[in-house]
Amino acid sequence: METIREIMNAGTLSPIINLPWKKDTQVEVIIMPIEKETFRQKIPFEKLEGCLKEYANPALWEMEQYAWEANIIEKYGTI
Repeated sequence: METIREIMNAGTLSPIINLPWKKDTQVEVIIMPIEKETFRQKIPFEKLEGCLKEYANPALWEMEQYAWEANIIEKYGTI
């Protein structure tokens, strides 16, 4: 994977990127391509709804309401 590394004035980049430094400040720019394995397409939340329903256990749904409190009591003895 090829990486490009340059030191340049912030003023050169300011038309492209909003930088907090003065225009005469030296900045280091590193450009690396994204590997295909690490790139993930954003999926709208609506499409994820119900995607794990096959793992749901309806017998435990009633216990979910008190799960946090039960865990705290088990761990610390009180809420």
